[in-house]
Amino acid sequence: MPTLSALADAAGDALVPVTPFPPSRLVTGVHVSELAAPGRYLAGGELLLTTGIPLTGRDSDEDYVASLAAHDVGALGLGLGEGWDAPPPGFADRCARAGVPLFVVPDGIPFLDVSRALVGLERRLERDAGLRAASAHTRLAEAAAGEDGRAGVVRAIAEAVGGWAAWVPAPRAGGTALLHPPALEGLLPSVVADIEASLGRSGAGAASFSAHGSVVLALPVTTGSGRVGALAIGAGRPLAPADRQLARTAIALLRALAAPSASTDASTAGAWIVRLALDGRASAARDLARSSGVDLPPVVRVHVGPPDAGAAPLSVVDGPLRVTLRGADDVPPIGATSVPVVWEDVPAAADRVRASWFAAIRDDPDAMPAVVEPADRATRWLDALRTPELRDLVRAHLAGGQRVEHTARALGVHRNTARQRIAAAERAMGVALTDPDAAAELWIALRRVSR
Repeated sequence: MPTLSALADAAGDALVPVTPFPPSRLVTGVHVSELAAPGRYLAGGELLLTTGIPLTGRDSDEDYVASLAAHDVGALGLGLGEGWDAPPPGFADRCARAGVPLFVVPDGIPFLDVSRALVGLERRLERDAGLRAASAHTRLAEAAAGEDGRAGVVRAIAEAVGGWAAWVPAPRAGGTALLHPPALEGLLPSVVADIEASLGRSGAGAASFSAHGSVVLALPVTTGSGRVGALAIGAGRPLAPADRQLARTAIALLRALAAPSASTDASTAGAWIVRLALDGRASAARDLARSSGVDLPPVVRVHVGPPDAGAAPLSVVDGPLRVTLRGADDVPPIGATSVPVVWEDVPAAADRVRASWFAAIRDDPDAMPAVVEPADRATRWLDALRTPELRDLVRAHLAGGQRVEHTARALGVHRNTARQRIAAAERAMGVALTDPDAAAELWIALRRVSR
C-alpha cells in the first residue's frame, strides 16, 4: 500500500503539502467529497479531496476537521481556484492540531491527476511485490529441495514475511516441532497449543488470530491419510495477500515433503515445478521455472504411467504413478495422456487421466495401454460420466432447465438426492453445469449419443 510520502512524490506539483505529515502513513485510496460530514462514506486512510465547499473560514471548520480525524482520514487535499485561493485563515493550524495532514491542489490541476498518481504508484508497488514474490517462491522451492526440506521451508517463509514461522506436526504423525528464527524458540510451546486449539480440535481449514504480539495465520498440511501437521506464520503487521500466497506455496511444498514418494526426484527443479502445478500453484511453478532457467510451454499434456516409465524433465513420482507434463505434440505410446491444457488446469487434467489409467488396467493390472483423452471436450465429459445413471441425470437436469425440483421429479428421487448426484456428475466431469457454454455442448453431445 502506498505511503503518503510516496504519493506526494508521485503526484509532484499536483499535491503540495501545507502542514507537516507522517511520511510512512499508508494511503488506502483517493476520495472526492463536498459533504460537510463525509465520514460515513470513508473506510479510513483515504486522501480526501475537496474544493472547500464545506469550509466557512470560521470556527465551524473545527467540527469539519474533527469529523475527518474521527474517521481516520489519511490526509486532506484542498483544491484551489473555485471557492478558495488559499486555505482559509487558521485552517492549517486546525488540521495540524487534529493530526490531519493538509495538502493543496493548485488551481487548474484536475483531481484526476492525483488519482492517476496513486494508481500508477499502486501498479509499481504491485509489480515490485510480484518480483519479490517470484523470488520468495523460488527460495521456498529451493529450500524444500535442500538437505532438510521442512526446516528450510520454515526458515524461508519466516524470512519472506519478515516475522516467524513454525511447523507443528500432528500428534499422530510424530516428529519435531520447528520455529524460526531460533531466538524465538521459547514461543514454540504456546504456538503448538494455539494451533491445536484452532485447528486440531475444530478441524478448521485455516485459522487467523492474534498471539505473541503477532497476527498469526495457521494452515493445516494434509495428505491422503489426513492432517500431518500445520504451518503457522506470524508478523507484527496484518498479513498481505502476497504473504498468504507464499503460505499456500509453503503448504504445497510441505505436503509434497510429507508424501511417501517425496524423496523421489526431489533434487530436480522440474520435479518441484510439477508438484506445485499439481497442487494448483501455477504461478509459483512459473516463478520457479523462470529462476531455474526451465522453459515452460504455454500448454501441456498431463501424462500418467507406471513409476518406472522413465524420468523426464518435468516429471515426478506421485503415489503409484509417474506424472509427467509434456508438450502439446508429445503423446507417449504407454500411459494415459490428457488433452493440452493451460497450467491452471493441470490438477483437473491429472485427476481425469489418473481415473482413465486405473479404469484401463482394472481387468489386467499388468497391461500397458495407451489412453488419450478425446479433443472434443463434450465427448470427454460424457466419458467421465461412467454410469448410465449419471448420464440420465445430466440429461434430465438440462432438459428441465437445471431446476432441481424438475430433475428430482423426472428421476423419481428426493431433491436432496438429486443435488448430491448433480454435484457428483460435476466432480466427475470437472465442469459446472451452470456454465452456459458447457451446458450447451453437453446437451448437443447427449442428443447425438441418444440417437
